[in-house]
Amino acid sequence: MQTGKRPYRCRACTHRFHAPERKRSPWWDKASFAVPVLLMVAAIAVVIVVGARTSDETPAEHLPGVPIPIDPYTLRAAKEGDAAAQLRIAKTLLLDATSDRAQSLEAVRWLRVAADSEHPGAMVELGKLYRSGFGVLQDYDQAAKWIRTAAARGDAEGMLELGRLYRDGIGFARDPVLAYVWFNRAAAALNIDAVRDRDEIARSLDADELKQAQAQSSRMESGEIEAIAVKERKG
Repeated sequence: MQTGKRPYRCRACTHRFHAPERKRSPWWDKASFAVPVLLMVAAIAVVIVVGARTSDETPAEHLPGVPIPIDPYTLRAAKEGDAAAQLRIAKTLLLDATSDRAQSLEAVRWLRVAADSEHPGAMVELGKLYRSGFGVLQDYDQAAKWIRTAAARGDAEGMLELGRLYRDGIGFARDPVLAYVWFNRAAAALNIDAVRDRDEIARSLDADELKQAQAQSSRMESGEIEAIAVKERKG
């Protein structure tokens, strides 16, 4: 047999012939390619694990006298004056404040700070607390003040809650026409609960009252749109 050649037999004609042997790469050549790849994969995995552990191990903070932990990033933003973060803290505290007076007081404090910064969502939450008397002394005048202010700023939930105040005669004289107006505007602002409340109050109105309520809704909506346009032109 010739050196460096290997015998082969043709399956079709059974002829036997010799052909050069195919050389196989030694295992260390393959390893020389695989090692850098494996090292790169390992480095990426270490970065991901360390990053995940760093974020997971950031300790939550506790407010004085409040047992529930608060996300430190949200707390920092709230202390720096971020009204949205202040509202998130208040809502977190109110989720489990039924048996903790300090926690409910802290929630109200954050809501007042955010509401004073003219955050409509905080105004609505604060108004609802004053209406129910939960965490604060019940005060319908304060409830009406904060909810009406949020509604005047175009907040859909504020409009819904203002309609409920007019419907129930809380903070204002009972007025089903104005209740319909604010429910109608809240529904137009895509508040789904307002659709049900509007349709319910509509059944208590006669034809003239309903026509009046719809016309007033349209005038208020048009006036607000025009006011926004004027403000944009001036800006």
